[in-house]
Amino acid sequence: MQNPKQIKSEEKNMFGALVLIMVVLFCFQSFNRPKQEPEIVQEQQVISEPAVPTLPVPAVPPKKGKNETKTFPVRNGFISGQIDADGSTIRHWTLTQYKENLAEDSPNVQLLSDNYFVDLYWIVAGQKIPMILQSGSELTPETPLVFGAKSRDLSLMRTISLDDHYMLTVTDTVSNTSKQPFVIQLTGQINRSPQTIPTERSVVHTGFVELADNRLQENNYSKIEKETISYHTKDTWMGITDKYWQTILIPQSDEQVQLTNALNQDMYQATFQTNPMTLGGEQSITRTTRIFAGAKNLNLINDYMTLYNIPKFDLTIDFGWFYFLTKPFLYFLQWLYALVGNMGIAILLFATLLRLLLLPVATKSYVSMAQMKKIQPQIKSIQERYKDDRLRLQQEMMALYKREKINPAGGCLPMLIQIPVFFALYKVLSVSIQMRQAPFFGWIQDLSAPDPSSVFTLFGLVPWEIPSFLNLGVMPILMGITMYIQQKLTPQPATVDKAQANMFKFMPIIFTFMMGQFAVGLILYWTWSNILSIFQQRYIMKKVK
Repeated sequence: MQNPKQIKSEEKNMFGALVLIMVVLFCFQSFNRPKQEPEIVQEQQVISEPAVPTLPVPAVPPKKGKNETKTFPVRNGFISGQIDADGSTIRHWTLTQYKENLAEDSPNVQLLSDNYFVDLYWIVAGQKIPMILQSGSELTPETPLVFGAKSRDLSLMRTISLDDHYMLTVTDTVSNTSKQPFVIQLTGQINRSPQTIPTERSVVHTGFVELADNRLQENNYSKIEKETISYHTKDTWMGITDKYWQTILIPQSDEQVQLTNALNQDMYQATFQTNPMTLGGEQSITRTTRIFAGAKNLNLINDYMTLYNIPKFDLTIDFGWFYFLTKPFLYFLQWLYALVGNMGIAILLFATLLRLLLLPVATKSYVSMAQMKKIQPQIKSIQERYKDDRLRLQQEMMALYKREKINPAGGCLPMLIQIPVFFALYKVLSVSIQMRQAPFFGWIQDLSAPDPSSVFTLFGLVPWEIPSFLNLGVMPILMGITMYIQQKLTPQPATVDKAQANMFKFMPIIFTFMMGQFAVGLILYWTWSNILSIFQQRYIMKKVK
């Protein structure tokens, strides 16, 4: 017989195990980043050679009125922004298809601003080459802007074009008009003030993102506050990403560049810089750089990946460890959404079809559980008889299973399958732009946010402030109830003692409070999946009597 200290020790161990399960379940995404030892640099230096031309100046003064123009407008059906008069800086980038919140008078999402902007410029003799407008007055898909600079020894011509969505294409031609060589470098930089970073917590990676040596690299802001990280690579892209939006620079694919993530003068900077290029006498070079600044729409990003041959551009969306499941799930959910026009109904259909797909495995599992429930009296009898002899207990249990032709682990298989499915779906519902501000029915107007109802404020009738963990809505409560019913239908493993069984009884309550802060779309999926499981279990239990 176990003494009280031993029982207390086992309860403590069980409680520790449950805490560990919670940590794995809800903090899992913190560990799904590919790790690579980065090269740490202290300072990024510009390399130049003595043979350098006079800094370029405009060949002719600009026409009257152009000096008064500080920016040129950029617009299409998806964005509204500005390019500075020197043709180097992009700012005030507004996404006209998305609102900040659900209020009727909500402003559109502003991605870039004076404190979050993109620079793309050429360096000669350690200095930026200034440009002026040559043609155009605004940037649209039909009207590009052309900037240029010209001096005695150097000519630079830049053409900026815009597509129908979020991609800018910048084509630069630099010519050496002298007979002496000189060295130039192209630099692209995304500058972001800490004040512009969203404060909401998310399992989706936010911060620096790049492709280096054909591997995804992700660095969060706190890491860059401690060290500057640099990569040397080509066939790359790099930038800064939020949950639903991102700003990405895409250098010319065959160009060897240095990527740097840094914090300089209270400004986060994601930078690429080409190797120093020596331009011989009367020679020219042309470089194409693309800039993506917009929503993380999977279909659009895949189109860009194919159209411009951008390697692994879809990895700018954080699919997590289960990429092989998450991406197909996202495609399928988007297809269902396009079919029915309601993301909540699409989630219910997804859960139903997934349940049908796993039906053979689940049926075998539930039959095994039903058989286990059937022999529970015999199991308890053996446990009582050999409670002081663990070896004999295990032998008798195995003999019972063999006699009844039962696999005691048969009920675990669907759970093992559903764990990666759950995490993959969790990612899908977290990264899908279609989930953002997507309504369901009734009080649920944003499936990407927690359930707005709260039982502790009598669903809004009592206007008092309560801690966030007590914001327990209708959907989390329904989920907890279905978990409890499902738990009652599932026989406990023979190895579980009374102390452990009592701990497991609290699992639906613990999960109800924990899941209460998750996106209601995920809770909707889990609740409906539980309901389908309950009906399936009851049918099989009745069938095997």
